[in-house]
Amino acid sequence: MNTPGVQGGMAKRYAIKEVFATLQGEGAQAGTPAVFLRFAGCNLGYEVCPWCDTDWAKADYTPDLAGTLQLMREAAASGFGGERPGLLAVVTGGEPSLQLDRPLADALRERGYRISMESNGSRLVDRTLVDWLTISPKQAEFVQREGSELKLLFTGAHAAGITPDVEAVRRMAHGTRFEHYYLQPIDLPEQGGPNYDEAIRAVMELGPPWRLSVQTHKVAGIP
Repeated sequence: MNTPGVQGGMAKRYAIKEVFATLQGEGAQAGTPAVFLRFAGCNLGYEVCPWCDTDWAKADYTPDLAGTLQLMREAAASGFGGERPGLLAVVTGGEPSLQLDRPLADALRERGYRISMESNGSRLVDRTLVDWLTISPKQAEFVQREGSELKLLFTGAHAAGITPDVEAVRRMAHGTRFEHYYLQPIDLPEQGGPNYDEAIRAVMELGPPWRLSVQTHKVAGIP
């Protein structure tokens, strides 16, 4: 019988890009104190998301469960003076559903964290592992069609992507069940920055329950 964090007699190791303390910058939990656990690796790749602004390709750390918790403790101590009940643990990537497992989820909750996952929705997520699930699809077809929030990156007319217009947004959201629906501008440096005007017009055309998600961490200049 395997013990927690051990698979096939060997301690599981997680491929981690970075761990840092900050405020959640996007969606319904924007402004919430959080420790980000960014996993390396993605099942889609930059070919699917050429405008991706995250360097997830190479792991900077490959710790076991205890080492991963130590990275979380160090980040919380640096940012908040220590781990506190109710801190948000944002597991992201890359694609975090490839790595978040029961031993890690249980250990984070034992330390008082609420677990928020930001997934591309291409894989079914065990929702008992998380307290908040954000799905941000990068393909027109996605399998995880319910959760806490659906966040679509609005590529609009000036970038390659699956959401060039309001009708595409409606098609993607059809038949889904989320508590919150967000449309988020994408950052297009060659166009001078985020396509706020396009995204705002789209949200106004869509109407409720859609809302605009702004990357407030970039506005505030924090990680």
